[in-house]
Amino acid sequence: MTQKVIRLITLVLAIALVASLAVGCGGNDTPGSTNNGGGKVDGMLAEVNPEDYAGTKVVLATWKDPFQNEDGPVCDKFEKEYGIDFDWQMIDQGEYVNTIAAAIASNQQPDVFFENGDFPGSLTVMQPLDAAKLDLTAPIWNQGVIKASTLNGHPYLVDAISNVWTELDICVYNKDIFENNGLTTPEEYYEAGEWTFASFREAAKQVAALGKEYSGAGVLDEALLGAAGCTVFKYENQKLSNGVDAHFEKVLSSMAEMRAAGYIKLDRFGFDDGKQGMCLTNCFGLKKTGYFTHLNSDVIRATYLPVWEKGDEQVYTGIYRGWGLIEGCKNPVGAGLFMRYYLDVNNYDLQQTFHNQEVTNFFFELVGAYSDNVVYYRGPDMMKTTGLGERFGYIFMDRGPDQIKGYLDEQKPTIDLMIQKGNEIIDKELEWIENAELAGMINKVEK
Repeated sequence: MTQKVIRLITLVLAIALVASLAVGCGGNDTPGSTNNGGGKVDGMLAEVNPEDYAGTKVVLATWKDPFQNEDGPVCDKFEKEYGIDFDWQMIDQGEYVNTIAAAIASNQQPDVFFENGDFPGSLTVMQPLDAAKLDLTAPIWNQGVIKASTLNGHPYLVDAISNVWTELDICVYNKDIFENNGLTTPEEYYEAGEWTFASFREAAKQVAALGKEYSGAGVLDEALLGAAGCTVFKYENQKLSNGVDAHFEKVLSSMAEMRAAGYIKLDRFGFDDGKQGMCLTNCFGLKKTGYFTHLNSDVIRATYLPVWEKGDEQVYTGIYRGWGLIEGCKNPVGAGLFMRYYLDVNNYDLQQTFHNQEVTNFFFELVGAYSDNVVYYRGPDMMKTTGLGERFGYIFMDRGPDQIKGYLDEQKPTIDLMIQKGNEIIDKELEWIENAELAGMINKVEK
């Protein structure tokens, strides 16, 4: 079965699930797709019998208390389903890798790693997924994440198709601001095939012109850069390289021009005040527990990112995200069972997850078409990994369009040093894989 067919089936199922919510279904009291009879768990190898792991414990390393969010009930159901105790270790997000490294050194490490933009530094505290005994060919798994996280045939991360924690970048907009003022909405531009940087600029300009209290658009992270296919740090063929080129400089200069004109600003939460027309953000902005907790949920709508120029292929971009095993984790198969359950959309109450039915529908449309080649912006990853540099995707905030190229030229030695340090970590992990295969610690993959 091809990935295209799998995605189509997944999208149809997701739409059916959403339709059931519209007539009052309150979510699934029992998982709809985890078990396949006889103890077999879809997404796990056939040899895995969940009963063998009853009475064990799985610990998730996280900076978000599950029981203050929509995943708490899922973790409770996981415990009841398998008899495996669930616990979590709260870790400061900025010190996530360093804290786990210290826990490994004292043999007190959690089991499940939550990758949220720490690559390649995350490799220093992770191990391949081999020991989790996941069936990575199962339709539930997002093959794009598996592909992006594989070193010498050994994947490090998984994500599930239609997982509610997916954070691809999107454009959210306030429908009342657009409709009440007779403005073309981002979705209308998209449907007409005109949703480009130029129309995004025009939409932001029109909203900003409504009055002093209004702002055109906020931009989160490198979402707008990614929409144009740009990234500071490329990662291909198990190597990092410098992504700053003439196109990158042109796009960033365009952003600097829009910022100088007062149409966009670097702003994650301004949309929440009800006076910002758009925000280029990620799917966390669609959730009730996400970025926008004060704005009336009824006015929130979402569509795809704009493309650089008309006719360009739609770009999918976002933070590098997935779930994997922490080095030396004590219950890898239990961790595999947890990841399989935790990432399954069927185990969530969607009425309690997203702001409204319209953004729910869009979310499933988006993740149902998830690309195998997401443009991951790796600026924060590389800063945390190396302790060097800055958020180069942010330099449009305090430099004019004509200053972008010169500044990036000045920073090239720093960017190249960051890449060197990142590649040293990747090379060290590749060496570990080779030695682990020779020692029989992990299965040898034919090259």
